[in-house]
Amino acid sequence: MITIKHLSKRFEKLEVLKDINLEVENGEVITILGPSGSGKSTLLRCLNGLEDMTSGEIEVAGSTVNTEDSKKKQLNAYRQIRLHSGMVFQQFNLYPHKTVLGNVIEALLTVRKWSKEKATKKGEALLERVGLSEKRDVYPSRLSGGQQQRVAIARALAVEPEVMLFDEPTSALDPELVGEVLAVIKELAKEGMTMVIVTHEMEFAREVADRVIFMDEGVVVEQGTPDSFFNQPKTERARKFLNKM
Repeated sequence: MITIKHLSKRFEKLEVLKDINLEVENGEVITILGPSGSGKSTLLRCLNGLEDMTSGEIEVAGSTVNTEDSKKKQLNAYRQIRLHSGMVFQQFNLYPHKTVLGNVIEALLTVRKWSKEKATKKGEALLERVGLSEKRDVYPSRLSGGQQQRVAIARALAVEPEVMLFDEPTSALDPELVGEVLAVIKELAKEGMTMVIVTHEMEFAREVADRVIFMDEGVVVEQGTPDSFFNQPKTERARKFLNKM
């Protein structure tokens, strides 16, 4: 579903990602762990075209972006990738002037050009899926952080993505609200959704992931099953990280 070849990303003199090579299979759940500044979020943003690669190649659901291609060709490829992927950010980024339902169906109306009736039916089903049917006509300011993040997940699911990307989806939440968001992500995992999740929730990563990727200083230091990574890390850097956590 996802192939990354020799991906590098540089901000002026700072090399944030260094020759990343990864593959994600259809239906696989990957969690990316690592200290702050290790390049985790930048990797996700490159996957979705929010950051330009310095060099390398990315393929998502059959659409390929290569830095050797023209800017126009890259832009068209990223447009296709965004149609196949949904992204959920640390901050919820909901439209404050739209209701919960309005936020969820916005892309269906403006991008997919669905009728209001068809989009509303889909939006209501998604809100039921994330446990927020009763909030359909409420504005984001009236929701808790956990509820807003669940709306953001429903919005990302609206375009029926083949891949979901999560960038620390619980980092902006109060501790007591984390569980309700993680529960929704766990359900998506059970349903077979391909997901790449940057997280600092160690127990969640252990429970939900098929494979754990550990990054530091812009490189993939180690990867393996949750059992092998958490119980028998291969590298000294991973052992130090886990001891601190």
